[in-house]
Order: sequence, then structure tokens, then C-alpha cells
Amino acid sequence: MKVAYLVGFGLAAVSAAMSAPAVASPTSPYIFTTSDGSQPSNVGTITLTQVDADDVTIDLTLKSGYGILNTGGPHTPFAFDVSGALSGLTAVFVTPQTPADASEFTLDTGGGSDTPYGDFTVGVDYSGGNGSGKAYYGDLQITLTRSTGLDTADFLPNGNGYYFSADLTNGSNTGSQAWAIELPRKTPEPATVALLGAGLVAGAAMRRRLRAKA
Repeated sequence: MKVAYLVGFGLAAVSAAMSAPAVASPTSPYIFTTSDGSQPSNVGTITLTQVDADDVTIDLTLKSGYGILNTGGPHTPFAFDVSGALSGLTAVFVTPQTPADASEFTLDTGGGSDTPYGDFTVGVDYSGGNGSGKAYYGDLQITLTRSTGLDTADFLPNGNGYYFSADLTNGSNTGSQAWAIELPRKTPEPATVALLGAGLVAGAAMRRRLRAKA
């Protein structure tokens, strides 16, 4: 009877561990460090961090001397792809911290584009003015919220294979930059690992009892 119980418990624990979804840890951000562009490549880093079930933070950190600007035409200041419904998507611009600067950035769920990197489902517009002299030089941090849930896995590449794009300046020359590195595979939660461990322990105990009985 005890052997049967151990067998059942071990199989159940292993099954639960195998079927449990692999979800991102809020403390494990995904970092995009590689980009292409008419500027020199790799002029900025983008970090995605899962805050909770409904919120994801995007951090755009540019190298010194680079800024986001609005040159007009098919060049959105910042753009990315998010899967699912966009009607409930909202944004809080954490950085710039100065309210006057933050108000110059707005979320556009109508989409955006950056030639030659293609179209994106979500854009971030900048109303600070056109040209390098009116660009925003600093980090951009956005907390995105969706009432139906938002996950780092909802950020997908567009039709050209790019996750993010930005219209940038180095103070004199302007051009688009796009990030195409895929997100790392998500790691299991500790609870999933614990279930798998419990299953393995139960299986080992079962084998010892069977050998002793034999």
C-alpha cells in the first residue's frame, strides 16, 4: 500500500512539474544589446522587466551623446510589437523624470514604422520638435500596463524580424536603429523545480522499497 502511494505521488509530482508553465521571474529582465542602424551599430540597450501580471517596464539606455528625436516621415521616435489586443494598453513614462519632458512622449497604439526596419504595432511619439537640436538626450523608461495581462513574451518581432526600433541622433547625424535579438528562453519558477525534485525523491524511495522487498 505504501509503495503504491509513493508511486502515485512520484508520478503526480513529475507530471505536474512537466506540465507547469515556464514563466518569467520579475527579477530576471531580458536585455537587448545588439542593434543595426545607419548610425554605428549597438548604440543602445533595451531591457524588458516583468513587474507583475499586468505590467512590463521598457528601459532604453543610449550611449552618451545619442538622443531620441522626431524627424517626421516614416520614422517613429520609438516603436515595438506587442501581440494581442491593444485597446487596453496604457503607458506611464517614468523617465524622463521632469514632467515637462515626460509629457512630450505619448503612446500610439495605432502603430509606427522606421525605414528600413518595417512597421510595428505600437509607437511612442515625441513632440519636443524636429531636428537634433530639439532631441531628447537621456534614458527612456516606460511602464506598460494592460488590464487583460501583459508579459515579456507578448513582445514579438515584426515582419522584418525586429523587436524594437528608434529614430536617433548623435548630435548631428540622424538615422534609425533596430534591435533584432530574440528574448532568452524563460526559466521555471522555483515552485516548478520543487515539484520536479519531490517527484524524483519519491521515485528513488519507491525503488529502494522495491529492492528491499525483493
